[in-house]
Amino acid sequence: MPGHAAASSHRSRAPLPEDAVRRAFLQRSVAALERIAAQADPGRLADALAAPSDVGTIARALGDPKAVGDAVASLDPLSDALARGATAKRDLVEMAGGALGAEEAGRLLGITRQAVDKRRRAGALLAVRIGDDWRYPACQFDEAGPGGVVVGLPEMVQAMAAAGPWATLDVLLAADDALGGATPLTVLRSGGGEGLAAVRRLLRQAETDAFG
Repeated sequence: MPGHAAASSHRSRAPLPEDAVRRAFLQRSVAALERIAAQADPGRLADALAAPSDVGTIARALGDPKAVGDAVASLDPLSDALARGATAKRDLVEMAGGALGAEEAGRLLGITRQAVDKRRRAGALLAVRIGDDWRYPACQFDEAGPGGVVVGLPEMVQAMAAAGPWATLDVLLAADDALGGATPLTVLRSGGGEGLAAVRRLLRQAETDAFG
């Protein structure tokens, strides 16, 4: 059957060599950036250039619809949403004081990389996926806390497991009226049973709202 033969041929097609993939990626990326540079308002580009890194500059530009421009956005309707998501994640990491790799987190906690991974899988550490690596937001670490992390942090991570680590970090760093305008992180860091109880009430309320 011709259709079957064509499908089989497609499935058996050999992957492109690595250097060819890299060249193709570079060509398409540069072409998109050239369109943005040609169409965007110079003031918007200047705002993007204020980022402290090359990657930050690109993320800021892509996260600004007025910098991206209608022509670029029309080529990929999802590009704006994806860029905003990447920018939001970058901002969360900055608010968290940065994010550590497993080796760095292990040195900070005085444990091995394998032990760090084990804690992550058990929900005892908060880790977000950045590229191919798990990274550990710095704000969760506290020498005085049990296991070297902020009191109540593992409980919050486990309670929000279904929402995912990025959502957990977002909630952890977001001011909430139910906490008097403080963030859950601030309340947990303040110590004491009252702070932990308040965060527990917040999590229970969020769960109720989700299923109510």
